[in-house]
Amino acid sequence: MKSRKNIEVIEYSSGNMVSIDEILKDDPKALKELAELRKWMDGNPINFDFPKEKQTQGQKKMKQLLEDARRNTGFIKQLKKVSDSKSAYDHEDIQPLYAIYRIFLAGLHSFRKKHLLKNSAHKLKRKLCKEYGIDPILFDRLILAYKNNRLEGWDFSEEAASDTCVLESPEYAEQPVDAHSFHLGMLDGIEKEIYPAHIKIHRFATKRDILDFVEKNWSSISSFLSKKRIKQRKLSREVVDFMWKHRDKKAKGILLLLREKYPKERLYYFEINRILNEEKKRRKIE
Repeated sequence: MKSRKNIEVIEYSSGNMVSIDEILKDDPKALKELAELRKWMDGNPINFDFPKEKQTQGQKKMKQLLEDARRNTGFIKQLKKVSDSKSAYDHEDIQPLYAIYRIFLAGLHSFRKKHLLKNSAHKLKRKLCKEYGIDPILFDRLILAYKNNRLEGWDFSEEAASDTCVLESPEYAEQPVDAHSFHLGMLDGIEKEIYPAHIKIHRFATKRDILDFVEKNWSSISSFLSKKRIKQRKLSREVVDFMWKHRDKKAKGILLLLREKYPKERLYYFEINRILNEEKKRRKIE
């Protein structure tokens, strides 16, 4: 439908255009109902005054891809073969599998309600994961490191941390996992709060298509995201930890130690004090 003022037309795959009135010419009842609908639409324009959506490059390309496929004789021949062939399975064949799927979802909901949603430790874990943005798998590693008194030791490394964006293929999602990974990734339901939005990328998409999509859909994407942002440090973790270790000293004393151990770091007294104050806030120390 082009607009309320224009005659509605339909485009066939051949490229021919035909009006809806022509299609319904042998159905006077349908034509009468269509006329009444048009009259009502013209009398209520506010109901159809929708904001114009931003069309992405990907949408334009997919429209072109579909238009070309509908006019491709080779594609149409293959499409006919699929259309004329018998279905690989009857509707009844999938019922047992679908029933198992529904039983699984019901069992998952029941398990969460019985064992997790009322458990104080789980509720605290959920709160901490969401507040600090730590996914369940990393949180589990933090618990293990804490129990071994090695939060900053060899069994936990920031380099092994996750990312704000993670690439997952559909094949990976369908692979069976061990019971522990199932518990952390699906059972407790926390991961979807840390990664609340997923974007499917078409196999023909380009880098520009992806960036264009994000740009034009950012208002929708950002609605899933927190207002909190991660402020990156300018100094390395090693240098900051060294300064924190000697925080009982005055800035002048810390500067002398820095020049001895990290001669490439050029800091002034006020910068050392500022960094220590920021670190104090990060560490939630009163």
